[in-house]
Amino acid sequence: MGKRLLVIDDEQMILDSIKIIFEDLGHSVSVSSDPRRGLDVALREDFDLILVDIRMPGMNGAEVTAAVHAARPSARILVITAHPHDELVTRALEAGAVSVLRKPFEIARVLDLLKEP
Repeated sequence: MGKRLLVIDDEQMILDSIKIIFEDLGHSVSVSSDPRRGLDVALREDFDLILVDIRMPGMNGAEVTAAVHAARPSARILVITAHPHDELVTRALEAGAVSVLRKPFEIARVLDLLKEP
């Protein structure tokens, strides 16, 4: 049975790519290019993994991570970023993100995280 993923990223190309790849692999993928809308979805629905970009207009990935974990401490959040040494990455990890993937990232790494409980 496939897993449920939520991807929050302001780059439509990233959203489209992840959605196509993971749906082809049998997973269910919800996407949001607006971090506030993505946060609302993350708070309303259950996901096996939430991928969130660190740098987005209006609300950054560290803020999204903190808000999700405040309401859903067991949520598994993976930060995706082109800037792994950004201070926001550290803040996201401190807020409860399980890992960081540098863009462009390998799909295999996300699949490994989906296999973890």
